Amino acid sequence: MLTWITVLLLSAGGAAALSAAFGPCAAWWFVLRIPLLFLASYLCLLLLWTLLLSLISLFIDKKKPMTKAHHGMRRFVAEAMEFVLLAGRIRIRAEGLERFDRTKPFLLISNHRSMIDPMLPTVLMKGKEIIFICKPEIVDMPVVGRYAHICGYPLIDRNNNRQALKTILHAVDILREEQTPVGIYPEGTRNKTDEPLLPLHPGSFSIAKRAGVPVVIAATQGTAHAIPRFLWRGTKVSFRVVDVITPEQASALSTQELAERAKETLEAALKN
Repeated sequence: MLTWITVLLLSAGGAAALSAAFGPCAAWWFVLRIPLLFLASYLCLLLLWTLLLSLISLFIDKKKPMTKAHHGMRRFVAEAMEFVLLAGRIRIRAEGLERFDRTKPFLLISNHRSMIDPMLPTVLMKGKEIIFICKPEIVDMPVVGRYAHICGYPLIDRNNNRQALKTILHAVDILREEQTPVGIYPEGTRNKTDEPLLPLHPGSFSIAKRAGVPVVIAATQGTAHAIPRFLWRGTKVSFRVVDVITPEQASALSTQELAERAKETLEAALKN
């Protein structure tokens, strides 16, 4: 796994190599040159990684149906997400991960503020795969859309009930057959308001009821500030598991009751 130490060592190595290539110089310029070359190496490392991701994505055919899980590509995408967080100086404070069994399938429910929200649980899973249900527009995005496709992210069109039901049943199959956790943002879109939470779509919770898996409810905070600060200023974000609804509890509640419980729990957590 990538770490800050790895990134810093690579940048420092690049700075040292460039400094040696330029040769001796005045002491004052040497002192100024080292941090400048370090910054240049860091930015070049980020650029090279971005170019590599873009180049690999060109070989992904979005028109080719994904009939089976591509586990290798999911692991690669998880590594890429971790690098993005490191490069963007985004640090995660995680709480409550011990409240559920990460080795077994579950439905992850969380609030949605930023495009980087799915990166947090993906990185925190530590080798265990997780995929997210997303909007069809995601696949049309450059680079990101191709990786979402090859990782098998189910697409849901909430304006088409028949298609939405197919996506829900597909997610159930993933939980049951692949034993892979599935994440969904029941608000349906990113929350850009001053309210802590948008209304939740109850249908999202039917996935857990049909699959017979726990519902893990997590509060995500701080990610709305990460993109504007990317690279230039560090951002602390948090991912807190605030409730876990067992399969037995979920089966005894309606989807509307599950949505209300999740909404109350998340609103209370987001106000703290």
